[in-house]
Amino acid sequence: MTIINDAEEIKARLKTEGKAIDIDPKQQINDILIMNGQMEAVRREYQVKDRNSQMKASNVILTS
Repeated sequence: MTIINDAEEIKARLKTEGKAIDIDPKQQINDILIMNGQMEAVRREYQVKDRNSQMKASNVILTS
């Protein structure tokens, strides 16, 4: 059985092509935490709007 792992080759190729950059892990983690907080706020806002929409829709009486 042969395990094929091209990850290092791909990483080197991407660096030479300028498609990969080195990052500052502390800054990246901080940025990710900020983005996660913003996304959580968006999710909560969506859930509130969805819940309110469902409640309003349940109060509508359809007549024909």
